[in-house]
Amino acid sequence: ILPGGDAVNQSIYMATLGAEAMLVACLGSDMNGKMLKAALAELGVNTQFVTEKSGCATGTAMVLVSENAERRIFSVKGAHSTLEKNDVPVISSEYQAISLASLFSMPQFEVDGMLEFLKQAKELGIPVFADLAADKLGLGLDGIRRFLPYITYFLPSLYDVLEMTGTKNASEAAAVFHELGVSNVIIKCGADGCYYSGKNGEHGWAPAYPVEVVDTTGAGDCTVAAFICSILRGATLKDACRYACTAGSYSTTFSGASTAELNDAKIRELL
Repeated sequence: ILPGGDAVNQSIYMATLGAEAMLVACLGSDMNGKMLKAALAELGVNTQFVTEKSGCATGTAMVLVSENAERRIFSVKGAHSTLEKNDVPVISSEYQAISLASLFSMPQFEVDGMLEFLKQAKELGIPVFADLAADKLGLGLDGIRRFLPYITYFLPSLYDVLEMTGTKNASEAAAVFHELGVSNVIIKCGADGCYYSGKNGEHGWAPAYPVEVVDTTGAGDCTVAAFICSILRGATLKDACRYACTAGSYSTTFSGASTAELNDAKIRELL
């Protein structure tokens, strides 16, 4: 039994990389919720805005990992999907960055509150990072179109965006998101690393680091967390992508979504 979930994984990895990570999320009033909140606090994540929802169970998932290290996830809907605008703190200039981890995973907040939240972030000049969860409701581009002009760095996975945009490759998909207002697009491509396309025309590929893969669960979240930390430390888009892909690759040598013994020195050693 291990901590998991997109935002949880990101916050844990950002904390282990030295960032002051604050998680905004909902847990149930059950033993799983208490265990998860205690684990987050022990790992250095600020849980001030982790809300306990009475009458709800904490979201859980069973992850099956095959012999070739690929995973299948069976999840149970829980309190995490009930996040609403009243659970989200008022934005202030003290925040260095905001990560939406991930779009399509906060249905209530996306319907009411998220757009205003993002507009406030833009007014304050706070960069917004966003990943993309599976489009379980089949909303497609229309489900996120209004948010895209406010996203500074969009980091979806290739298989999600090809289906959504009807394009054939990462560069074509990135072009669609640029047209819809995203400043920088980084498309995670698993063992192929990532494709990046910046607002100034910079584009290219950052490779994955060759490893003996044990479990790919949470690798994308680790990649995003490392990318955010690198950008906030002043790295270029290319260097941040190389750093992030190396971290994400290394995380697959551990079992579990957020258990990699990750630190900045280790990533730089691999680089």
